[in-house]
Amino acid sequence: MHVPRIVMIVANDITNDTRVLKEAVALGKAGYQVTLLGVSASGRLAIDTIQSGKSGKSGKSGKSGRSEVVMIRVPGHFVLRDERNRRRRLRRGRRLFDVRPEGVETARVAARLADLKAERGRATARRKAGQVGAAAHLAGVARRSLRHRRLRLSQAAVSARAWLGETEAELATNFWQWWDTRLPGRSGLVRWRSVIPEADDYEAIFGDLIDQLRPDALHAHDMHVIGVASRAAGRADLRGRSLKVVYDAHEYVPGLSQYGGRTPRMIAAWAQHEAEYIRTVDRVVTVSPAIARTLQKRHKLDREPTVVINSPELSERDSGITDIRATIGLPAEVPLLVYSGGVTRARGVETAMEALPLLPGVHLAVVCVPHARTRPVDELRALGASLQIEDRVHYLDPVAPNDVIHFLRTADVGLIPILRYPSHEMALPNKVFEYTFAGLPVVTSDMPTLEEFVGKTGIGEVFEAENPDALAVAVKTVLQDPETYRERAADPGLRDEMSWETQAGHLRDLYAELVGAPPVQEDVVPRLVLGPNGSKAAKAWFQDIEGAEIIRRPLTLPDLDRVTHVLMEDWQSVLGSDDLIADLPLLTAARIKHAVVVYGRIDRQDVRRRMRAYDGTVFVTDRVIADAVEGTVWLPPADEGAKVLRDFLAG
Repeated sequence: MHVPRIVMIVANDITNDTRVLKEAVALGKAGYQVTLLGVSASGRLAIDTIQSGKSGKSGKSGKSGRSEVVMIRVPGHFVLRDERNRRRRLRRGRRLFDVRPEGVETARVAARLADLKAERGRATARRKAGQVGAAAHLAGVARRSLRHRRLRLSQAAVSARAWLGETEAELATNFWQWWDTRLPGRSGLVRWRSVIPEADDYEAIFGDLIDQLRPDALHAHDMHVIGVASRAAGRADLRGRSLKVVYDAHEYVPGLSQYGGRTPRMIAAWAQHEAEYIRTVDRVVTVSPAIARTLQKRHKLDREPTVVINSPELSERDSGITDIRATIGLPAEVPLLVYSGGVTRARGVETAMEALPLLPGVHLAVVCVPHARTRPVDELRALGASLQIEDRVHYLDPVAPNDVIHFLRTADVGLIPILRYPSHEMALPNKVFEYTFAGLPVVTSDMPTLEEFVGKTGIGEVFEAENPDALAVAVKTVLQDPETYRERAADPGLRDEMSWETQAGHLRDLYAELVGAPPVQEDVVPRLVLGPNGSKAAKAWFQDIEGAEIIRRPLTLPDLDRVTHVLMEDWQSVLGSDDLIADLPLLTAARIKHAVVVYGRIDRQDVRRRMRAYDGTVFVTDRVIADAVEGTVWLPPADEGAKVLRDFLAG
């Protein structure tokens, strides 16, 4: 019975990427074996499991964690990106005119003039004392005069050199700004490998691990890793294996909003990267019908991408957290607007702030992602102070994804004031569904897809983007009759159609067509393997344990399909790696429960040091060590040890 393996890759830490997590869990519930690969934010390997809650037959003796989603965050070393940044700094820092700190040149000339003045005094004294002749004295006067003139000219050149240096710096800044912003739209000079070499860094981070995991399907989340997925499929072809690739376009890349380091040149490079590989993948998934239509037309895809809207789950439950109004301490009769999401210039929160003076008595809560201590949030605070509305604006940290709907439900209006970028014009952002499921009327800027959705459902009002007056009018319209909008948002048909449960069905249908539906899982007989040396001490443990085997050679990757538990001896790799830590992603992804057995009386500090790196059960055969080192488990000899191992198998 082969359970299709799906590996999802994403260029972030995964932890806060709700779309990635929800898709992985949805496929895990369907019975697929799902492994998530991301880049560790801490720089250390991190392996976790997420309960997918799959229903159906899964006996206690089945292979450990069959329905779990395994999440592996691997260290990311961005060698090519760092080299680009280093060369970029050098290139952009080159100057013809050396601009020295203010006063340096003046101080240097002043010191030399002081020396010259002292020298002239000493020469005059020697002449008066008759120590030098008239001719020699006149020659010295001439030399000192030339040096004085030269120093005065040097002093005069300081301001000229400073002006030239400042002018050059300004010209260089303007040139590089033009290079980053205007050039990509006017020429074909963008080459993604030089502009975004981190796209190739992801190959070094994920490539080998993907090959070792041997997935049936590889799901590439967003444009950063589409090249990694495409190349992995090509390598699988060389080995005679079939690897299907799904590309999940989270946004319309050529139309991404611009802020911070996301310049037009950078956007153009990522769009070029996406365009190079998108026709090599098997299926494309995206977040809105408008983006799906545009991707098919732009890249001449043989079918329209599958739309999986990033909406919340209908089945989300109240976790008991405090709601937004109680958190702020705002009475129920005070009108409360809320913006929930990322805070950047492209999100248009400034428009909402500028509308508040036109809305007396109305408060605004900004739920700031990732948190309320970022530079853009500080800029909002400064804007609030200048508008004299700081007492009516509240900045809050986000709550857990599953708590968002309950948290927002006591507000009066949900705002989506995003600015006009092509990606925004085609987007159906998650917040429109969070607001709707929380029962809030929606006030959104006039992005075509959002305008169409709000117009069709009647859940809110639309205003002209970046127009505070129009936003204020839309809010007043909603506040005059909020219950009408709330009733439309509560429509069961709308909520069911837009729910994550329905959207997850589209994703499961795609995978059933691509790699087949997963088989009904049956009970699996546990099989324990001990190695790689095959100690004689294990024979007494294993003689009465059914399905236990001692090996004297490293396991190969195909061997893992028949194993449920692994016991590694004396910190040695069971797969032939230099370090058993390298085995952990593969063992965990294969849903194999693992442990280490350490023989004899060994150095306690060494055990403690190794246990800090190894997050698993550590058996020791020496009772003294078990008593001395917290976290170890004593593995007695013979029958008593066999009982401990049977408990390990049953766990």
